[in-house]
Amino acid sequence: MNALEIGWQLYLLLFCLVVLLPVFAVWLFCWWRRFPLRPALWSLVGATMLYMVLSWGIGSNSVTLEENRLALQAGFYHAQIDNIGLASSAIHVLPQDKLGEYAPATAVNGIRLPGYQVGWYLLQNRKLAFVMLIGPQQEVSLVRSGEMTAVVGGNLFSQSGRIVAAH
Repeated sequence: MNALEIGWQLYLLLFCLVVLLPVFAVWLFCWWRRFPLRPALWSLVGATMLYMVLSWGIGSNSVTLEENRLALQAGFYHAQIDNIGLASSAIHVLPQDKLGEYAPATAVNGIRLPGYQVGWYLLQNRKLAFVMLIGPQQEVSLVRSGEMTAVVGGNLFSQSGRIVAAH
């Protein structure tokens, strides 16, 4: 599903923050204190390994439908909504600019980067919800079942109106 792909801009931002900036700071410190450049080289190796782990982590995103349960995996965060087939459950597809009270306001335990909002957020209506907005989205699926609310980027429905599971 296109909704789960991360743009190259996020990877570039992550590379600059995790690799370039720290390695450049260590190199400047070594140059200023007249230390050998060995720590700068080892920091490059360590920062590159950290970048690879973080890139793998934020790139593992999935939405799966198992029996009567919707499982959401967004990077290092995951949530599942049980009993989505009940009459009390509600699934709506809205334009992203019309979320209103369901728009993510404050990250409680989540990541908020350009084109990558995942984790647990307080919404505009001050309720806690799992948010999975990855990449530019025209539509957003709002899933509510009992006390659980999820805001997922993209349309989770196929042309027939049945819920679609994406990997």
